[in-house]
Amino acid sequence: MSKLSPIVDSTKRYVKKLVATKGFKSVLGSLFAIFLGLIFGIVLMIIVNPSDAGVGISVLLKGFFNNPFGATRGLGQLLYRATPLIFTGLAVAFAFKTGLFNIGASGQFTVGLFFAALVGILGDSLGSFQWITAILAGMFGGFLWGAIPGLFKAKWNVHEVITSIMFNYIGLYLVNGLFNSNFLKTKVVDGYTNRTVAVDQAARNPYWIFDDLFPKTGLDISILIAIGTALILFFVLQKTVFGRELKNVGFNRHAAKYAGVNAKRSIFLSMAISGMIAGLGGAVFILAPGSRNLGASYALDNNILSIGFDGIPVALLASSHPIGVLFSTFFISFIQISSDPLQTAGQSGFVSEIINIIIAVIIYFSAFALIMTQNYDRIKARFIKSKSERKERKKQKEIKEGDE
Repeated sequence: MSKLSPIVDSTKRYVKKLVATKGFKSVLGSLFAIFLGLIFGIVLMIIVNPSDAGVGISVLLKGFFNNPFGATRGLGQLLYRATPLIFTGLAVAFAFKTGLFNIGASGQFTVGLFFAALVGILGDSLGSFQWITAILAGMFGGFLWGAIPGLFKAKWNVHEVITSIMFNYIGLYLVNGLFNSNFLKTKVVDGYTNRTVAVDQAARNPYWIFDDLFPKTGLDISILIAIGTALILFFVLQKTVFGRELKNVGFNRHAAKYAGVNAKRSIFLSMAISGMIAGLGGAVFILAPGSRNLGASYALDNNILSIGFDGIPVALLASSHPIGVLFSTFFISFIQISSDPLQTAGQSGFVSEIINIIIAVIIYFSAFALIMTQNYDRIKARFIKSKSERKERKKQKEIKEGDE
């Protein structure tokens, strides 16, 4: 017997156990969806513009490597663009994990942005505590805006999709109205651009080492806050009693209540925490120093920020797993960053909507893959049963032909 046999057998058992896990099936389903989505996009590009398809496909697959200043600058810009999307993706994913559909991440993001901007612009007396206070203010704003739909759901069983999408509009018009009020307009809004003024220097996110690693990209410490938030949510949901209670209420509210869990409290907290995460995203967005340390601003347009809705496909592609949200955000940002160079690829280029189509197809197939992975054991059992039945029929046929 070879000395390697126990190691090989142990490896086989580990691989077999890994393949059977729900997480592996989810990852496999997401990769399958990504593959099909990219194939669909490539075929579409060949149909739309066959003469430039080769160049377009190359640009699409290169992602941040298309940056004319080099891959390092491109990677920094990708991470910078991905950071606020991680927060809205985590907000939606957390609600999904607890059985709720938070479609109001845009409103929570905007309200969190508003609270953080007020502290960042008017809170100069806070000194060195201005930044952390602005961050906490943004989290509070998002918590408040998520808690209201949670209260309606918990107390009166009003569906969270209805209330949260309504509060997107309420949050938008409320924030714009307050910014334009007589008290705030002259202090926080630039009348020439109709945008908020930049927050104070002390309130901006620190660059830390990222300005040296990825110069002139605007990447700051908020990327670490985003990754840390994902790790904390994973720990809370998977390793704590509180997280299990929230998930159990999502699986079966009545069974959880029978087991002694306060279902109403869990629903309320789920939506409030989801809103708090989105609000944190709004805070780090408005407190970002930018590539030249000039600060960020918010345009007072009556248009809902799309970043909250963008968090939905991110969460779906990640199967609502907090760590998976990081990877799905980076992938979607990788595809999206190809949008501009794709329009100038070849002689006539491609419309930027192709990127949106590819992402939509990936999400469609990820939902299909999720159904397949959830029913994997049932499909496998049916396949084995069908295979055994075919063998049995073949055997009976051979016996019958032999008798004849």
